[in-house]
Amino acid sequence: MKHIVAIALAIVAGIIYSQARCSSSSCLKGVPSCIEIHPPAIHITGEKTALERQLIGEYREIEKDAWVTSTVMVPSKGERRAMVAVDETMLQAIKLRELNEDKIRKYKDMGIIGENNNGYVGIVDEKKLQSMKDSTVIRTLVNDENNARQIIFIKSSDSKDARDPKAIQFGYDFAKEQHAKAKKGDWIQKEDGRWVKK
Repeated sequence: MKHIVAIALAIVAGIIYSQARCSSSSCLKGVPSCIEIHPPAIHITGEKTALERQLIGEYREIEKDAWVTSTVMVPSKGERRAMVAVDETMLQAIKLRELNEDKIRKYKDMGIIGENNNGYVGIVDEKKLQSMKDSTVIRTLVNDENNARQIIFIKSSDSKDARDPKAIQFGYDFAKEQHAKAKKGDWIQKEDGRWVKK
């Protein structure tokens, strides 16, 4: 954008220069016309402005959604071409997880929700939860999160349902990642079912 402004200023200066008659004492001898132009300072950076990012469509949502698309190679009369398919249910599951991320974090920090050993979230302290006025909201949040994760596990492992061994294994692998990413003090469930603080 700033390059365009600089080029435009140079063109305008050239037109004005060629059309104006010299009235300045600092003109060069032998030059039929001249004019002094003092363009504003232009600072060129490698970063884009918010407006430029909007114009070229660089949104965080687009970047996150990009990994949901998958490329499938399809034979077509002896040659192969790529087709892109987007799974709406998986996209909705990812968006639901993003929507609930801060709430899940809040209850993890309170020690109520933890990461299970199978890739899902669970209630760590049932007694503490029952004494809270928003226990129903927390249970609904856990169910929504687990339903979204289940969809992701099934779709990502190319399984038919959650009982498929590939989906189950995907959940265990996901649990390992979540345990590794957990903050100090978060509750995680060991393979033997015990809840421990990280």
